[in-house]
Amino acid sequence: MSRIVINKRKIRSSLVLKIILFIFSLFFIFTIIFWLINTNLKFNIISNYVHSLSKKYDYLFTEIEINGLNNISEIEINKYFEKYYNKSIFFIPIKEISNKIEKNNWIEKVKLKNNFKNKISIYVTEFEPIAVYFNGDQYLFIKESGSVIDFADEKEIQKYLILQGKNASIQASEFILSIPNELKSLIVKAEYVNNRRWDIYTKENLRVQLPEVGYKKAMNFFIDIYADLHISDLTKIEHIDLRVSEKAIIKFYNKNINLL
Repeated sequence: MSRIVINKRKIRSSLVLKIILFIFSLFFIFTIIFWLINTNLKFNIISNYVHSLSKKYDYLFTEIEINGLNNISEIEINKYFEKYYNKSIFFIPIKEISNKIEKNNWIEKVKLKNNFKNKISIYVTEFEPIAVYFNGDQYLFIKESGSVIDFADEKEIQKYLILQGKNASIQASEFILSIPNELKSLIVKAEYVNNRRWDIYTKENLRVQLPEVGYKKAMNFFIDIYADLHISDLTKIEHIDLRVSEKAIIKFYNKNINLL
């Protein structure tokens, strides 16, 4: 028959060790809690003292000055400061507020200055939309990267180039930079066709088909053609095809004319 030998000394030693570890753990936890409470208490005392001095010597936050806003309301900026009014100017978390403001899609960069008396000055630089992208349902302001800034009101879109077509916003920056200055005032809309090339529309609603490559050269070619057209001719043209290099096919509503 097998025998089980129990070492009572080892069991007692193990139990004592567990009790010691448990007591030590409790002591550590209570020490941390006491330190936190004590630290918080000290901070509150110092905070109250600073606020008292700030109030006595007029170092309370009472005013903000906002510069550079065009598309954002002052209410949007002011909301980050509401809870700090009439508090010590020395306790305004400039960096934290700055990071929150920068999350607004309109804002490219923001700088906050504390005069350490009573005022915070805010200097905002907003993104300038390069165009308005129509996604089929909504008009959207887009920046140079192609990302959306905000919804565009139909009253606001008149002064921007309107883009449409799949991935038009992604290709927008390169395309817009290639538009000759003489043509910028003539184009009101551009469509990215079949995810590979552009059609442009003039203010007379004349459609011009551009090639996949070399479309800047084609647009310069169109400037010469446009200069030779009379206003009465524009209403008779259905579209101008510039997809073949150095060749233009003008499609009238009843006939075609090739220009080599």
